[in-house]
Amino acid sequence: MAFNQSEDKVKKDIEERMSKIDKSDESAAVSEYIDLSNYILKNENKLKDSQFVSKKLKKIGDELLRMGEYEKAVQCFEKALNRDPNDIETILKKGRAFMKMDEMNEYALKCFNDVLKKDPENKKAVLNKANVFRILGWESNAMRTFRELLDVNRSNITEIHKLVKQNPDDPILWRIEAEYFEEEGKIEKAIKAYEKVLTLEPENESAIEGMVELASKNVSKAIEQAEKLEEKGQKSLAKRLYQGILERNPDNLEIIKKMLSLEPKNTELLRKKAQHLEEKGKVEEAKEAYQKFYEQKDDMLGYYNKALEIDPEDKDLLYEKGELFYNKREFEEALDIYDRLFELGENDPDLWHNKGACLYHLERYEEAIDAFDQALQREEDDLEAWSNKGLVFYEMGEYEEAIENFNEVVKRDQNHSQAWYYKSMVSARQGEKKKARNFLKRAIDLDRTFKEKAKNEDAFENMKDEDSFKELIS
Repeated sequence: MAFNQSEDKVKKDIEERMSKIDKSDESAAVSEYIDLSNYILKNENKLKDSQFVSKKLKKIGDELLRMGEYEKAVQCFEKALNRDPNDIETILKKGRAFMKMDEMNEYALKCFNDVLKKDPENKKAVLNKANVFRILGWESNAMRTFRELLDVNRSNITEIHKLVKQNPDDPILWRIEAEYFEEEGKIEKAIKAYEKVLTLEPENESAIEGMVELASKNVSKAIEQAEKLEEKGQKSLAKRLYQGILERNPDNLEIIKKMLSLEPKNTELLRKKAQHLEEKGKVEEAKEAYQKFYEQKDDMLGYYNKALEIDPEDKDLLYEKGELFYNKREFEEALDIYDRLFELGENDPDLWHNKGACLYHLERYEEAIDAFDQALQREEDDLEAWSNKGLVFYEMGEYEEAIENFNEVVKRDQNHSQAWYYKSMVSARQGEKKKARNFLKRAIDLDRTFKEKAKNEDAFENMKDEDSFKELIS
């Protein structure tokens, strides 16, 4: 009986002291709660009412936790658990106290795991466990545990929303929000959450993958995010995002164009762009895209063939293709192109020039003369046509006719150096050396490059040993 009276007295003292502390200001309350906890522990052997002891130690622990005395709070919770080891709420509070202490998060983790052994769907334990992982930087564990929280009950997202507001700079929390919104079909909100992750961590792989996944549901928003990354100078990340979007949307021309803005020489992208434009019937844009593609492959003939396949009557392309063949000395092929242009109604002097030049190189001299005559019918003062026609006659050995044509040139332009040079060649072939020297001097006076050219000219072979000729070209 005496023993019970002793217990009652201790309990009464505890109640009175606790009531007094409740009325104290906070600065005094801290030391008073610590003193009270020490008093309870000192008289623990007199207190057989475990529920009473546990309740009071929990209360003191709660207050010490609130006041920042975390180590003392832990001690109170531990003593409370000695009396009631299955008290889940006390284990949770002990874990939260550990979370507040430096480098004690792993002890906190153990507390929350202990709760989950007793109550596998305890929302507070899962949430706090995820938070510990987040604080420790164990991202994958944190994400998995937050997902477990949502698996227990989707409404638990409200707890995550609260954490986001409390920790707005934590990418892990934004990621779990993004995934939740994505699963709920709230694409706009999901994208905004991923955007926040990438703002905080521009190289966050998971966020990029999440944005890519959303691309199939909202391409425009995903592109917008990639553009933001570009603006921030994160071009490599923007490129990866575009690549991911393109993998899921291989026919999206806008994304192909975006990728090409980052990789303008990517032949595969150029080919895709050209093909898409061709399929859409955008002929001019397709030709331009194919040109860039074939330029990268250094295959302009391939370009002309493809572009003319799309637009067989593009006269400018035919002209360019003909010129390509001519420069490659593939004169038969060039001639076919020029004849095709005649079929399409082209009839200008330049085209007749080109045809005449091909025929000249093919030694089809009569046809070449006819072609140059056609050019002169359309433009009587066409100096190039007169000059080329004279050159054809020269090659045929018809020197008088050659001179007549070169004279037509110099009659119209006294400073046409090439015509004077050709006249000197003809005169040399005719054995008129004096005329040849005079004409050559005139050509050299107008253009000194003919001095060097004359040194290797076969037409002057019979003059090269003469002092007057040597003096002229020295």
